[in-house]
Amino acid sequence: MGKFGLFKITKMEKHVEQLMLPYKIQQLLGVILEKRNIGVKDAISFLYDSKLYKELSGDDSYLWGLSPYNLYDQLIQEKAEALDRINLSMPILLFLAFCIENYKKHTNFSSEKVLELFNLYGVIDYLVEVYEMLHTQGEGYIMEEIDRFIENRKK
Repeated sequence: MGKFGLFKITKMEKHVEQLMLPYKIQQLLGVILEKRNIGVKDAISFLYDSKLYKELSGDDSYLWGLSPYNLYDQLIQEKAEALDRINLSMPILLFLAFCIENYKKHTNFSSEKVLELFNLYGVIDYLVEVYEMLHTQGEGYIMEEIDRFIENRKK
C-alpha cells in the first residue's frame, strides 16, 4: 500500500518514480543552493545526510510527487527538529570540534573526509552520548576510541 494506504503502488509506477528520482534530486539541490547560499559540496551533504532523502529514495515514498520547494520545506523542518533534539551545550560543541580537528590530524584526512566518515558511522552521535566519560581523557585515547568505534560500525 502507498503512504496513506489508499493506493497500491504498481511496479510500473515504482519504475517511473525511480526514473524521476535523479531529476527530483537535481531540482531539490538547486533549491537548497538558492535558499541556503552554500556551496555544492555542502548542499549535497545537507541533502544526502537526511531522513528526507532516505524516504525519497525508499520503496514506498509519496514524496517524489511533491515540488522541490515543498521537499525543501520538509528538509528544513527535519533539520530544525534535529537541532532541537540535540540542543548541545558549548562544552560539548567544543569537544566535538576538538575531536574533529584532532581526528583530521590523526588520520591526515581533510575536514570534509572526517565529516563524511563521522556522518557515515554516526561518530558525532556517539561522542555526544559518551561525552561525560570521554572528554576527561587524553587526545591519544580519544582518537583510539574513535578508531575503535568506526571499526566496530564497519562490521
